[in-house]
Amino acid sequence: MTDRGSNFLSRRRFLQASGLAAVSAALAACAAPAAGDAPADAGDSGAMEPSSVLIWTGFGQGRMADAMQGAVDRFVEENPEYTAEHVIVPWGELHNNVITNTAAGTPPDSYRGWAWIVAEDAPIGALTDITDYVHAEGVPEDDYWPATWKQMQFQGRFYAMSISTIVQLFFYNKDRIAEAGFDPENIPDSLEGWEEIGRTMNETDADGTLTRIGFIPHIPNADSHNWLGAFGASVWNEDTGEVTLESPEALALLEWYNGYANEYGIENITAFRTTYGGNGFGRNSPDGLYYTGQIATWQIGSWLYNDVGEYGPDLNFDVTKVPSPSTATNGKPGKLQANLYFVPSGAANVEGGYAFCSFMSSSKWVALNKAVPDSVTPSRISNATDPEIEAAAADWLPYARDEILPHAWAVPSMPGVGYMAGQFHEAIDAMGYEGVSPADALAGIQERVQQEVNDKLASAA
Repeated sequence: MTDRGSNFLSRRRFLQASGLAAVSAALAACAAPAAGDAPADAGDSGAMEPSSVLIWTGFGQGRMADAMQGAVDRFVEENPEYTAEHVIVPWGELHNNVITNTAAGTPPDSYRGWAWIVAEDAPIGALTDITDYVHAEGVPEDDYWPATWKQMQFQGRFYAMSISTIVQLFFYNKDRIAEAGFDPENIPDSLEGWEEIGRTMNETDADGTLTRIGFIPHIPNADSHNWLGAFGASVWNEDTGEVTLESPEALALLEWYNGYANEYGIENITAFRTTYGGNGFGRNSPDGLYYTGQIATWQIGSWLYNDVGEYGPDLNFDVTKVPSPSTATNGKPGKLQANLYFVPSGAANVEGGYAFCSFMSSSKWVALNKAVPDSVTPSRISNATDPEIEAAAADWLPYARDEILPHAWAVPSMPGVGYMAGQFHEAIDAMGYEGVSPADALAGIQERVQQEVNDKLASAA
């Protein structure tokens, strides 16, 4: 999977990139009708011939490809009124392909995405409102993590069902820490402590070229959503629709990124990312930088935990919470984002698409055989706390579930939340390459994101 924050499109950027002048009208025409009574025949096809459900995901390699196909087969086994076709689309292309096919009237019936998609796509008519199906099924709110339950909705309506909830972990290579003269069994609890260790392990050639990383927040990815949470920044006021990014915390975050760019050179940081960034920084390869010691400490989603077991079984590593600066008054242990299944607008088989979404969200079999191998916490609390599932997951699940998930910063169902991440990435580059000040960069983000929020809310009105 590629950087999950790197493929966000604003509505305006999509219109420009697609070349489809009437795409908004096309999406509106494809959108599901206003919700009324729940479908009387939901989940009950009688003796009719099985209907086909077209499913798109990016699970095409390694253990997760097998796990996903197993889940599809299990869905058909438990729901004989359906057949299913699973199409693999590269993660970096999946969402854009869904949007393009939705505009063209040829979307899948269900696809796998993330929480940021809900408030980005629901306002422009790109998602089916599944609220009536959720209510007809009697989906129990108290069996979901509160943040996850909220991430499945936009303006009180349901547009997705969640299979699992990603939290962020701070990984560290214990051998490299020991080589640098630190005790890997006595780790810091503040960001400053980790930075001290990381700087000791950052290695450069005489010309400044980075050869091995201890800690640099741009690597593997400059995950602004995660660090906004860690720095305790506010993003927006849901009641008023106001973006609240211009704050001391967000400014401190940009100054922090800029400090590393000045210290090591943005060109050197970019060159390292370019050299080692292929295939998600080698996520699915034994030669990836995570497994070979090219990076010693880094923040990333919990989904990497079991990747280490598959592709870097000899790596001597451990994980802890994402650290906050000691000065943060409301620092969170990184971001929380639900993995979701959607029914796009205009899907040929809405009922089948929802049935698959619901199955992936609720099935204990899926939680045990799909979420656990992906090292992500099941979104149904009954599954996440099931003794069999906990035993299969080993140490990472209770730690993520009990120590991080309840306290993490939940990515809000804010229109433009994905666009905001893209704006932070552009600002980080502008500071490094163009000398834009952190204060000016933040003011620009605030203005553009507020406009994006306003546009999306107007579309939803």
